Amino acid sequence: MVIVIVGILVALGMPSMRDLIASTKVKTATSDVFSSLIFARSEAIKRNAAIEIVPVVATNWNAGWSVNPAGTTTKLTVQDPITGDVAVTGPNATLRYRGNGRLTDAASGAAMTVEFQFIATAFSHIQMRCIRIDPSGRPSVRMDTDRVPANGCN
Repeated sequence: MVIVIVGILVALGMPSMRDLIASTKVKTATSDVFSSLIFARSEAIKRNAAIEIVPVVATNWNAGWSVNPAGTTTKLTVQDPITGDVAVTGPNATLRYRGNGRLTDAASGAAMTVEFQFIATAFSHIQMRCIRIDPSGRPSVRMDTDRVPANGCN
């Protein structure tokens, strides 16, 4: 009888546990990108020099990235690939923080606004998270409210 009761409780708790794990994976991926952005910005200000966040694969942030002083191959930090049913979309190029902490386009040097999106690929009902970086270089994390990825996080 005890085994039957335990089996019923486990069966009832599995969907909640699955959703918790998927949500935690999205939060972890968001935190990884956010901490790299904060680190790159603080290093740029500290060194008064340009610091770049370079994706391993130009259009695939899931493959990982590194934080480097601009124009060098020296890696200040390296992020492993993001795995586990989380899709990350972001800019198609390297991000560059100037010495004053502002975000600029690495190719043109123009100020820019960037958004990363983090989606649980296996579960559409898990809230998407976004990181928005304004031209001042300050990143902020937002949660999706309408659950429509095309609208971004509002």
